[in-house]
Amino acid sequence: MDVSYWLLITHTFSLFPIIVFLWTYKRRKSPDSIFMLIKFIYCVSFSLLYHTYHVKDMSFEYQTMDTWLFLDKYTSSCLIFTTVMYCLRVRPPQFYITISGVETGFLMLLVVENIHTVHLLTWILILGTIVVSVLKWRTIYRYFQMFYYNSFLVILFSILATVYFFMAMESKYIYHHSLWHCFVFVSAGLGAMLKYKLDETIHPISRRETLESI
Repeated sequence: MDVSYWLLITHTFSLFPIIVFLWTYKRRKSPDSIFMLIKFIYCVSFSLLYHTYHVKDMSFEYQTMDTWLFLDKYTSSCLIFTTVMYCLRVRPPQFYITISGVETGFLMLLVVENIHTVHLLTWILILGTIVVSVLKWRTIYRYFQMFYYNSFLVILFSILATVYFFMAMESKYIYHHSLWHCFVFVSAGLGAMLKYKLDETIHPISRRETLESI
């Protein structure tokens, strides 16, 4: 099998966070989990369509590669920041207002075609993550206080995802970018699990069992 297929196969790891979002909505009826689910589906779809151009016998000709590359960069950048906001429990309406403003900024930045755009966008994401983390330090403290191992794994996988993302820019793109897919999706899923667990602990929802009449 052509090794480039791993760029497509590793997208299956996105099922982990998608399932967590579905479960969260089923249990808590939270609209932000459906919002995240929709964004994940779009992002994974665009990423798959872009990476088909890396597989020799699987390229689609109904759009240019540049189109899918633009959509992949835009949706993935937006999704990373949105996931950070979601996992750190930024509440509506601040959640949706901030995301709307940031996504518009990302779009304006990506429209300017420059070789340094991706690097700049990456550092903006890192800086944005740090800022949100500082503002939501109490949430991070609660995560480590109540769910230490899960929190440690989120940090570990996030660091590995960042490392492999930068490594993919330098060498062995298929190998390193495939690992980036794995680690970034797993860290998103673990982060979403953390949010669900903390919400269940702090704001439990009373669920009455259905009684069958005799």
